[in-house]
Amino acid sequence: MTDRERRRVEQQRDALLAQLRGLGNLMRGTVVEVGVKCGRPGCACAQGEKHRKVHLSLNLGGRTRGCYLGEERAAAVAPLIAEYERAWRLINALTAVNLELLRGTHPGGRARRKGRG
Repeated sequence: MTDRERRRVEQQRDALLAQLRGLGNLMRGTVVEVGVKCGRPGCACAQGEKHRKVHLSLNLGGRTRGCYLGEERAAAVAPLIAEYERAWRLINALTAVNLELLRGTHPGGRARRKGRG
């Protein structure tokens, strides 16, 4: 890796770190919609049109956890989950950049040949 390439990759790393520092409140999980029957004989759900319920599902400490959200809280949780997904995209990008930096400074072995064949 040339000095110029190294500087470019280090700038990428610094930009990703700055974005990580700017992360807001976040939460891991999945918003899940389920249909349920209430059990009242005359209700529409008895004929097949189930009631819609919105839950949060997540794995915490090796156990799947759930929480009833409803419409209003589901709308409040959605940005938290989106920020968590953004965090993972940043972490994956930072991992790729750091791997590129590590490979560029490998001390042993022969240098790779470009354009074999």
